[in-house]
Amino acid sequence: MVLTIAELMKAMPTAFMPEKADGVTAKVQFDFTGDDGGQYTLNIHDGMCEVIDGAVADPRTTVIVAAADYLDIVEGRLEPMKAFMGGKLKVTGDMMFMMKFLQLFDAKRFQA
Repeated sequence: MVLTIAELMKAMPTAFMPEKADGVTAKVQFDFTGDDGGQYTLNIHDGMCEVIDGAVADPRTTVIVAAADYLDIVEGRLEPMKAFMGGKLKVTGDMMFMMKFLQLFDAKRFQA
């Protein structure tokens, strides 16, 4: 699965597992750096996940990462915790929510 960041973000709702998101309301902003970068926000509410192009004023959490590194994480070539501990992935805002956030998606469900 070789995706661009734009394709990956558009595919996020297909990987979303609403059964694991009961009662979850959050906006998670992604700031991707590098050639394939950009800003996207995932709005999770009412058992749904929608993608917003760009930043929002009130994200619960913001993830800052190079686009290439995030693609490596999603495709299983880079472990998220190693990326975080190595400074490749930065998280601001509600750090505890990010642990829950990771459980809301199944990479096997991605459909570009």
